Amino acid sequence: MDTSNWIAEAREGLRELATDDIRESGLLPGDGNKFFPVIGYPPLTMFRDMDQGPLFENLDLRPASPTIAYAHIPFCPSRCTFCHWITKTKSKADAVDEYLDHLAQEMALYRSNMGVDAIPARSVLIGGGTPTYLDPKQMERFLRDFTRHFDLSACSQFSMEAEPTTLLGREGLEKLRIMKDYGVDRISLGVQSFDDDVLGAMGRTHSNADTLESIRQMRRAGIDNIAIDLIYAYPNQTVEQWVEGMLTAVSLDIESYQLYRLRIRQHGDRQGNILQVQQKKPDRFPKADEIQLMKYLGIMISERHGFDEHQTRIFARQADDISHYLRDWCCDLTDVTGVGVSAWSNLRGVFSLNEGDADLENYYRHIREGRVSVNRGKIRSADDERRRCFILPLKNTRVSKRVFSERTGEQVEAAFGPQMAWLEGLGLLAQDAEHVWLTRRGRFFADEVATQFFDPNYLPFPEVVRAPDGLPA
Repeated sequence: MDTSNWIAEAREGLRELATDDIRESGLLPGDGNKFFPVIGYPPLTMFRDMDQGPLFENLDLRPASPTIAYAHIPFCPSRCTFCHWITKTKSKADAVDEYLDHLAQEMALYRSNMGVDAIPARSVLIGGGTPTYLDPKQMERFLRDFTRHFDLSACSQFSMEAEPTTLLGREGLEKLRIMKDYGVDRISLGVQSFDDDVLGAMGRTHSNADTLESIRQMRRAGIDNIAIDLIYAYPNQTVEQWVEGMLTAVSLDIESYQLYRLRIRQHGDRQGNILQVQQKKPDRFPKADEIQLMKYLGIMISERHGFDEHQTRIFARQADDISHYLRDWCCDLTDVTGVGVSAWSNLRGVFSLNEGDADLENYYRHIREGRVSVNRGKIRSADDERRRCFILPLKNTRVSKRVFSERTGEQVEAAFGPQMAWLEGLGLLAQDAEHVWLTRRGRFFADEVATQFFDPNYLPFPEVVRAPDGLPA
């Protein structure tokens, strides 16, 4: 089927999904032109000043939960226009070594404060930045430190983010083999686009040819689970380009991919340069109709080629191929132990966020003074927990009414009955005696529906029409 036929079929699918009805309801911010991703609750940008004290106080008296692990490596070949996180570009080897020194010390501090010989991790994600920016010697040093401080004996998946050019050639292959030797069994490759012009506009340093070769390199090293990231709704990106990109994605030797809508509003520690691009040249950005068409095409092409949406925006050939870290955090609501600049943790009812300074000096200062580098956070209230236990499973898979009641002491209907009824009336949500889930139409607007259950003080776009509040006075 050629590009025009895919687009025509997608337009018909959108009509059947009646997306215009949702736009008319007032639920979509900016009439569908604004967007805020629901990654966690409350959003990280809402955390307030806090030191490490609340994170570890009376730790043994707080209810324990399975734990997953995250480490942040901030170094990158370039600063991407769309990036909202702390990154350091073109850093010299000694600067990377200095960071690894402090990261190892922070892992030891974290472990000591928790009172364990090694921190158990059910799943792991090493992110950034670009973790594979490290040279082979640095990679081995980092993984040796990490696996000493974290107990991976019950780890179901060890995932690492990567950038194509950092995996090329002999050095790239050497890094991959070191990673595999230390247990890395899944790599998430930051592809973003297969179009070299779009990649250039994004500030990426790799080409489509680099992407294809890096995938071959991963297979040479024996990596069995390869995922890629793709962004849609980028400036000057056409619907036709997106179709071609999706058809390329489903033809690759990979297990899964994530489809991201371009994120313009800050949701990390640093506002992305993409906001300046939008302010200067707003006409370059696709409008809501085109964005919805791209999203529908991504879903439709995926399904036709054996990639099912096992978690919202995450498509895979097999359910177990997706990121266990994201599944554990978003669906099973596990605790998180996060180390590194700008890393975040969720430990027994307390959220924390590490220093997010671009020059790293504040991050280093905390560690030199013998403290984990926490500078923001939140002790979760009963209302935070109630909303979190509903929002994250709903957005990503489905809410178990039994699990919700066990975690909060409340029934779902008592907490959110009016909102659920309103969203059911819009055809966005469904339920039975055991679960609450998004319909096919609801999953298409998963972030917007999830935001309906935010506390009003945390709303990214307060102007949207809100469902009636079902929380007790």
